[in-house]
Amino acid sequence: MDVRKLQLIGGSSYMVSLPKEWIRIHKLNQGDEVILHIDENYIRLFPKKYSESERIARAIVEKIPRHDEKFITRFVYALYIQGLDEIIIKDKFLSPKFVSKLSEVVRSLIGMEVIDVSDTQIVLKCLATSDFDVSGVLKRMAQIISGMIESIEEDLRLESFYEIDEISKLEEDSDRLYLLAVRQEHRLVKELSSPSKWNELRFILGIRMVAKLLEEIADSLRDLAIYSTKISQKKLKNMLVSLLSEINSIFNNVFKAYSSSDVELSDDVMKKVENIEQSILKVIGEGDDIYYRLALEAMMNVCRHVKSIGEVAFNRSVRESLKCYSIDINE
Repeated sequence: MDVRKLQLIGGSSYMVSLPKEWIRIHKLNQGDEVILHIDENYIRLFPKKYSESERIARAIVEKIPRHDEKFITRFVYALYIQGLDEIIIKDKFLSPKFVSKLSEVVRSLIGMEVIDVSDTQIVLKCLATSDFDVSGVLKRMAQIISGMIESIEEDLRLESFYEIDEISKLEEDSDRLYLLAVRQEHRLVKELSSPSKWNELRFILGIRMVAKLLEEIADSLRDLAIYSTKISQKKLKNMLVSLLSEINSIFNNVFKAYSSSDVELSDDVMKKVENIEQSILKVIGEGDDIYYRLALEAMMNVCRHVKSIGEVAFNRSVRESLKCYSIDINE
């Protein structure tokens, strides 16, 4: 840490010197302008002559360690969620097969495109992802989940499972939106790194937790849909429909509680989830159908994740309510 003293200039202005090495690195001269970002307790400073292109978050990958499909998928996903604007991948030789695999992975990511390809280099660019509001991404994930529940209910009632492919596609959309939420969270964390922004930072980290829980709910619903197709008894299907209807109502309420920071609704939702969990435990032993039990276990997983969102919503609403009170630690 470098400590500098304030100097009073002309009786009314204060001056602080800047490190000479910092001036040299940024090639600043006398008369150049700097921009100040003033927070409540901190000031951030950077050269005004930074062009927009110089502020692009860019990474260069000199070599891909492995070229198999699973590794490429994990590697590109990991790069994507870092919040980078441009990714340059270099290697001695990038085969057409490798480029094809990588392009397929890129197509599954929101806002990312391959913009240049050669035998030794691929350039990926994330287009306008800064325009995506993280809260809006969560809202869309919640809409997808509600749609999945309704589709499963309808299939169980009609005893026709033509929607399984559609449910799988919705689950894939949920995965894509989760990665986008994580990417946006990483970008926002960098912007809110100063201590004066810690309240906003806690909010962003809470968003990531909720995004992960929503993704897990979508995964469990996909499993539930698959198990439901293998259940033959009408009575068991009707039981699932009844439970799903309750879960859908509670899920919509828990997301409403989270979005509006409603502490009472959060508490009500968690109590209702506990009641549904008890109902599932009572019926899970009925019938010898293994797929029925697996479907109920998938429902239990959904309930656990919904309850976790309720806890996040409850804690968030309590934290936000503290802004209205003055706390004296000496009392």
